[in-house]
Amino acid sequence: MPPPPNPNFRNRTIGVSTPGGLAVPPTTTKPPVKPSKKREKVALAPGHSPLDWAALKSSGKDLRGVDSLMRIPPSVLKVHNTREDAWSAFNGKVYNITAYLSFHPGGEKELMRVVGRDGTKLFALTHAWVNVDFMLDSCMVGFLVSEPSS
Repeated sequence: MPPPPNPNFRNRTIGVSTPGGLAVPPTTTKPPVKPSKKREKVALAPGHSPLDWAALKSSGKDLRGVDSLMRIPPSVLKVHNTREDAWSAFNGKVYNITAYLSFHPGGEKELMRVVGRDGTKLFALTHAWVNVDFMLDSCMVGFLVSEPSS
């Protein structure tokens, strides 16, 4: 006679008896795993690691390029769309990401996709685990607002 079931065992399965009297749990199959799109990382230049970025942003160097925080409509954001003057908005905040371009693990090219525009959706799709407010806090230039009505 088999031993009574363990009351502490929550996920009981009905097993198959073997000649020796041992119960073998039934096999289960896992659903096929959808292949994920592998993130591309690029080799960063020496002195451009995440730790180097942390040191730069806490160095006191002006990474904003503005004297005070501003209210920035999309038409103004759109003007800052070059490698030498790169602004982008994330979650309603506008950042001057010019200094950060060469530190981005995915490379400048990927980050340039959101320069001069609101990159919130793309950021959420690819970097949901990253705290953008902390990463770019020293680069914040203002808040994204609606276009002024005429």
